[in-house]
Amino acid sequence: MARKALFIVLIVSLMAAPALAKQSVSPSKEKTHASASKEKASAPATQTGRIAVDFGSRWNSMSDKERKSFLDGFYFGIYQMCTNAAFAPDAQNQAPAQQESEKRLRSCMAANVPFTDLAAVQAAMTDFYQDPANNHIPFNLMMGFAFEKIAGKPYDDDLAKLRQNVEARLKIDK
Repeated sequence: MARKALFIVLIVSLMAAPALAKQSVSPSKEKTHASASKEKASAPATQTGRIAVDFGSRWNSMSDKERKSFLDGFYFGIYQMCTNAAFAPDAQNQAPAQQESEKRLRSCMAANVPFTDLAAVQAAMTDFYQDPANNHIPFNLMMGFAFEKIAGKPYDDDLAKLRQNVEARLKIDK
């Protein structure tokens, strides 16, 4: 059941990926304006004007420090979301009891970020992005597969289906 729910979340997130592609990412301080323009120009554009984002190349071009910073930020963002949800008042504007809020926070974090060993998550994502077939899979989805891999759960079938869906979307957008 949890595996099916994860797959559904992955597919829904994939549907949001084109919105990410529309957003421009500012180049790192190490890149010059000319190299950033060249990189953007080399990304394949679709008929709808969207750019097919090559997440794998982005990930592989990051230093270990940049990857760690990304994962720290992602983790903090989930923590902030869970904190807001856990301590939010109910429909009658009544704040939940402290013990109940802490329980909700732990539950939310366990559901969204089951592993706090971000070095293991980083290594698994790096391993996945070594395969060019995974290049167009967004970071958040690849992180879900990293969680599955670390937990020793089967993920191959879901990853193959996601690759097919991503490639199909890229062909439709062209």
